[in-house]
Amino acid sequence: MTALKKAILITLSVVAVLVLTFVVLVGIYFLAPKSDPLYVAHRGYRNAYVDNTEASFRAAAEMDYYGIETDIRKTADGVYVCNHDDDGVKYADGSIADVKTSTYAALSAKPLLNTKTNEDAYICTFESYLEVCKSGNKVAVIELKEDFSAEDLTEILHIVDEKYDRAKVSVISFYFNALLRVKQADPTVCLQYLSETKNDPTFDRCLEEKISISIRQSILTKKIVKTFHKAGLTVNTWTVNKKFDRNFVRLKGVDYITSDVFDK
Repeated sequence: MTALKKAILITLSVVAVLVLTFVVLVGIYFLAPKSDPLYVAHRGYRNAYVDNTEASFRAAAEMDYYGIETDIRKTADGVYVCNHDDDGVKYADGSIADVKTSTYAALSAKPLLNTKTNEDAYICTFESYLEVCKSGNKVAVIELKEDFSAEDLTEILHIVDEKYDRAKVSVISFYFNALLRVKQADPTVCLQYLSETKNDPTFDRCLEEKISISIRQSILTKKIVKTFHKAGLTVNTWTVNKKFDRNFVRLKGVDYITSDVFDK
């Protein structure tokens, strides 16, 4: 056999393997059973509005989302506000303010940076967020952006009682100890530990304490989902915006998907 014929046979073999692999993957993608997860709006409907604002929350409340996620921080004068970024609140005039060292009056005095709409957007209070969730009958998915004290968490739960219903909230955080404090205050509150770490050792503690998880899409595996389901716990994954990716994580059996968009 000539060298040319050998090269052709090798090339054809490689192509055949690639085609077979593609067919198998396509078959798995389209034919394998998928979970039917509930969808959570990431910081409201931030695909079209400034995230964590009342407009963003209200837009999500009018859509077929199961829940609306937000991030809460505490101002210098004790007001809980919705803000994600660690580097501060960004304003239309280019200035930035730190939540911890600013009063609510100062934080709400200027419009936020808004690249989504022509309307002025302002920082939203935790209370207003809960009111929107209640009006839309959505689960309030509350991320603790600080390692809040037991006193702070008692206050947060009291605000939930005033504005909504503890049975309609889920508290999530990267701060595992903060979640334990919530559990100590009220064992009935739904909890999810946030993680973006592969082989996160805290997962073992979650299983021991019966705390569900919410993990970055890139570290999600079917094994993790099975492990938590076996323990009677749930798994959320974030932030999954492409339809192909949403279908792919459904193959792994997730219970919830947090997304900026909504087009099942």
